[in-house]
Amino acid sequence: MANSRPIAMGIARIAYGTVGDGVPASAFTDLPLPTKSSVAFNFQDPKEVRIDVEGSSDPLYVTLVKDSTDYIEFSFPTPSNDVIKEMTGGELDAETDKWSESVETPDINKSFQIDTPVRNGKYVRYTIVNGKVAAKLSQAPGAEQPELLLVRVYKQAAITAAGLKKTAFTREVLTPTAG
Repeated sequence: MANSRPIAMGIARIAYGTVGDGVPASAFTDLPLPTKSSVAFNFQDPKEVRIDVEGSSDPLYVTLVKDSTDYIEFSFPTPSNDVIKEMTGGELDAETDKWSESVETPDINKSFQIDTPVRNGKYVRYTIVNGKVAAKLSQAPGAEQPELLLVRVYKQAAITAAGLKKTAFTREVLTPTAG
C-alpha cells in the first residue's frame, strides 16, 4: 500500500550538503550517528492574533502568525575535528588535526537529511532544504560523560534565484532500494 503507516523510530543517518537553487542538495555527506535520543524537532506553535470588539467575549477575527523559527537539534559524542569544522566553521589544520574556532560568528547554510531505520520495509526521510547551522561544543568530557557537539539547524525559506518560494521542509516515506 503506497500510503501505509511507517514506523518512524530511531535515527539511521544524518547527512548534509550544499543548498541547491530552492531545492535540497544534490549530494549529501553522512555525519556520524548522533548521541542516543538527542535528535529533537522544535517546530513552533503559531501565535494567535485577535481582533476583539466591545460587548463580545469571542473575537471578531483570529489569525495565526509564525512567532519564531523552527529548528532541529542533535548532538554528536566525541566528534572528529572535520565534523566540528563543517558544523561550526573555523579552521582545520589537517596535518596536525587541530581545529581553531572562527574569529567571527560563521554564516553556515546547508541542506540536511535525517533518515530513520528501515522498519516493516519502509523508512522516513526528513529534509530541511536550507538550514542555518549553529553549533557549539556543549559538554566537556568527564569521567562518565563524553564531549558533545550540539548542532541546531534553523529552517530557512527555500527561494530560487528567480524568486520562486519552494517548500522548506519535507517528510518522505521511502522503500529501500537494492544495491
